Amino acid sequence: MKRLMIAAATVCAALPMQLAAQETIVVTGSRQDRSAGNAYFSPNNGPAAIGVTRKADYFVTPLYVSSDSRDRDTRLAELYAMFEATLDRADAQGIAIVAGRYKLQPVTKDNMRQLPVVGGNRPDTNRVQVYARIPLRGDDANVRKTADRIEAFVKDITATGRSFIDVGTTGLAIDNPEQYRPDVVRHVAKEATSYASMFGNDYGVSIDGLDGELYWQQSSETEVFMYIDHSFTVRPK
Repeated sequence: MKRLMIAAATVCAALPMQLAAQETIVVTGSRQDRSAGNAYFSPNNGPAAIGVTRKADYFVTPLYVSSDSRDRDTRLAELYAMFEATLDRADAQGIAIVAGRYKLQPVTKDNMRQLPVVGGNRPDTNRVQVYARIPLRGDDANVRKTADRIEAFVKDITATGRSFIDVGTTGLAIDNPEQYRPDVVRHVAKEATSYASMFGNDYGVSIDGLDGELYWQQSSETEVFMYIDHSFTVRPK
């Protein structure tokens, strides 16, 4: 029996595997949520953040490969059988299957059993979370088309016994966001310098926090905004 269900996206547990040199980062998730209501961006909490907006590199859709057979050994056997079928189908469809908490790396038949197996939303259920990753290309790329493609992809995966796949909400991912730190710093410097110039040639500016953490969050259907929490002071030279 195969079932397709839509579930809210969550962040999966970290992989016990070495990360690739090129890190792909999930944009959705609690790490990028600065605080309740994303206060840093709120017009009621000071000026908007200074940073860089760019198109994401991928759409990523959480997939929860599961089984709810009563016997645990049977359940795991069914889960991994459908997991293998998912990987086979993904190869044929040009879809990458990746996993990780925030930093994603490819999943293969060789390493898929290293992924955490957790309890599902019902008793006697186990599941493994992965992501279906699709490059974000072209001016007409959108979430709806991607979600429809993933639904069709999942429907064609052969189920074993009582295995099934729940599909989460499609989000975004970017490769190696730290490569954009210099661009963020340049934008901050330009903004701070423009404020100092308002006070005349005898004033300069000092900036604190540029060595801090780089943050990112989704700013549109296909774009990511990256910034560093900082402060600057205009003072006489």
